Amino acid sequence: MLNDKPVSLALLGAGGRGELNLASLAKRHPDKLRFVAVAEPHEARREHFIREYGIKRENAFVDWRDLAGCPARADAVINALPCRMHYESAMAMMEAGYPMLLEKPMALEAWQCVKLLETAKVKGLLLGVSVQNRYNRIYQRAKTLLEEGVLGELINVACSENIGYWHFIMSYVRGIHHHHSLSHSFMMAKGIHDIDLILWLVGQPVKRVASFGQLSFFNEQHAPPGAPERCTDGCPVEETCEFNAVRQYIKPGRPDIPLRLCTGQSKDVFLDLIRNPRIRSLGAIVSPEDTSEEAVRRALQDSNYGRCVFRCPNDVVDHQCASIEFNNGVTCSYSLSGFSVAWERTLSLHGSQGEVRTADFSGRLETRTFNPARVRRERIPYHGILHGGGDKAILLDFAKAVRQGSSEGLLIEADTCLEPHLVGFAIERARVEGKVVEMDAFKREVMALAQTKR
Repeated sequence: MLNDKPVSLALLGAGGRGELNLASLAKRHPDKLRFVAVAEPHEARREHFIREYGIKRENAFVDWRDLAGCPARADAVINALPCRMHYESAMAMMEAGYPMLLEKPMALEAWQCVKLLETAKVKGLLLGVSVQNRYNRIYQRAKTLLEEGVLGELINVACSENIGYWHFIMSYVRGIHHHHSLSHSFMMAKGIHDIDLILWLVGQPVKRVASFGQLSFFNEQHAPPGAPERCTDGCPVEETCEFNAVRQYIKPGRPDIPLRLCTGQSKDVFLDLIRNPRIRSLGAIVSPEDTSEEAVRRALQDSNYGRCVFRCPNDVVDHQCASIEFNNGVTCSYSLSGFSVAWERTLSLHGSQGEVRTADFSGRLETRTFNPARVRRERIPYHGILHGGGDKAILLDFAKAVRQGSSEGLLIEADTCLEPHLVGFAIERARVEGKVVEMDAFKREVMALAQTKR
């Protein structure tokens, strides 16, 4: 129990997600939480974090293992390392006694997710998973409508995650998630947010899943004639190619989204753009510690971010759909696509007495009922940069749970996030193997495997 003291945090991974998104949010709530330690192998990023957050030199580490082997330096850990490092680092931090907020997905393998949860329970440690949708106001409103019976009995769910072409090529063609051996499948790296949301709304176990998808467009056969390996090598279609790295990260260096699509954004988006100039540009993903044109251009010449999207060593699918059947008969159709202008999730909940439709980036929620025949529209502003505003809510709620020494009221405990992870792994198996996967059998297999692993 920490009473009213700010929760002290150690950050594992001070890259775009760990520092640019999460840590920068903590600066606005110094009475609730503060970063006092960091582990980051990249020297420039580590030095930037030390300066920006006033970290003592003795609390700055190159390797997270060094932090895990020291006497406790913080009340809790935020683990924002690449997901291929989640399992080993999370286990070590829990062995060292740290409560932890772990970035999604929990681990690379389903059995590892099980082991992480078991370890947290055995050690009596708080383990949260950073899946933000449960904290977004638009989905909390949809959940309330369901629980109030406005839709009658829930029958069907339709969800589509349209992540924006600029985000897809940044993260899944050129970026950290471009190859399954380095990260995860598209379904687990991105779709886990939606699967978690769907299961949270339905509130029932999944019976079976099926899935289809492939890498259709971002491959060699679609490269323009004469396109070089790198966009910085003088591409003949630089001025017209919407995927050109120079255009995307330097000029204009921001998502090119029509202003009329941004009317549903919350005022916090514009305040955050003023408070933190680095989030105005996609160049901050390429070069988080220095977003000057010179630094970004240098990074494009040296990293995967500067490669032609049709000549990258990527193997992650660019579109996928899944069918989900729940134990109570509710069905769900879910699609995941890298081909949209705005990063917007659309969701429809169909019940025996009505339906709810949402479009989160646009901030629109519509309730339609059968009898009386009525349509009610609501505007629920959305933070299109920081996961709808869920990032801040998760940090503050996690800090509250650590301070109180209790997870009561915390929506993203690993105990409730395990099922969506297992469903995500099953969906990807269904796609790869081309078959329907029965969840009970899949879970038995995963649990048995977890018992044989360390």
